[in-house]
Formats: sequence, structure tokens, C-alpha cells
Amino acid sequence: MRHLIFSVLISISLAGCSSYENSDQPVISLVYNPRLDAICSLFRGGAIRKEWETELTSRQDEFENLWKMAGPKLIEATENITKMSFPSRKYTARLTLCDLPSQSILGISVNMRYSLGSFTQTPVPMRYKVDTLFHELLHKFLAENPVNESIFLKQYASEPGRTRDHIHLLALQKAILLTLNEPEALKSIIDTDSQLPGGYYKRAWEIVNATDTEYLKYVAEISQ
Repeated sequence: MRHLIFSVLISISLAGCSSYENSDQPVISLVYNPRLDAICSLFRGGAIRKEWETELTSRQDEFENLWKMAGPKLIEATENITKMSFPSRKYTARLTLCDLPSQSILGISVNMRYSLGSFTQTPVPMRYKVDTLFHELLHKFLAENPVNESIFLKQYASEPGRTRDHIHLLALQKAILLTLNEPEALKSIIDTDSQLPGGYYKRAWEIVNATDTEYLKYVAEISQ
């Protein structure tokens, strides 16, 4: 395992300056469909206000441009660190204002409510939502490259499944952002995730950040 962690360190150090030779990046289409949101709100309850739709529509280009700048680098760093490619090459990421969490089980959807000043007085940065989209892509990536037997998760058997399911993902996300020299983006993710309901993400980040190098052993399990 020490050898694996050393290999991961080498991969991380090289990830920012070299490309994974078999990389063929997935294409991400960002879509907002007010009609689908209206149907969703009928089942979830609570109307979607027009001003939310107006602001999201006016800022969709901002989101797309941020993704175009950050997304390819995030994906490339993932493949360089793990030496594994992303799965299928086309994804549709649906932006939503419905009262649903971001998810990757039924396609990919990103809840945009809390990035809007028309919804909350303290909106999260739009970059955080870009990292949320990448988080959901990492779920797809790890589903194709699962860690079947983690020796490190055994000590956390009593933790909620949602926490356990995010430890490797967050460790990898941390490695990627540190590789790209984006500590502020990482801090924003940790701070905002730690405020999410249930405390699952907060606890997962506590585990990943237990020491300065704790995350590396989980990344090593992904990469072995």
C-alpha cells in the first residue's frame, strides 16, 4: 500500500503537466427545461418562481463558460491521477430549480437554487455548482471503476452509507483540485458541503481531511 500511495503522489505531481495518452473526454450538454421543472414541482410541492427561472436563464451562459474552462482540466486530471478513462462519452446534465438534490442516479441533474440571488440572500458561487456537476460525474466514473474491497472503510462500518459512499469520491476530488492548484475551490466545496442537511458530507470530509495525507490512501485504492 505504501508503494501505491507513492505512485499516486507521483501521478498527482505529473497530472498538471501531462495528458493521459488514451484520454477521450466526455461531452457534457447543459440543459435547463422549465417544463420538466414545472412537472417536478407538481410532485415535490412548492411553485418555482418566475424570477428564479429568469435569473437561471440569464446566467446559464456563465455556468457553461465556467464549465468549459474548468471541466476539461478536472476530467484530464482525474484520468492522469487514476490512469483510467471516463465511461461513455456523452452526458446531459439537467439544471433544475425543483426541490431535489443534485444527483447522478437518473442521468445527471444539478440543483441551481442556491446559486441564485433571487432565491437566497447568500448564494453559493457559480463555480461551486460547476464542482457539483463534476462531483456527479465522479459518481459515474467510480461506478465504472469501483473500489470493491476497501481495507480503510472497515473502520467506518458504523457510519451512514451516504457518508461511506462519498469518502473515496471526495478524496479523489481533493487530489484533483490540489493537483490543479485550486485550494480556494477546494475550500469552498468543503465549507459548503459541510452545511448540507444530514451532515453526511461534513462527516465524509472530516474523514478525508483527518490528516494532511489521509486522502491519498483512498486515492491509492481507486488507482490500484
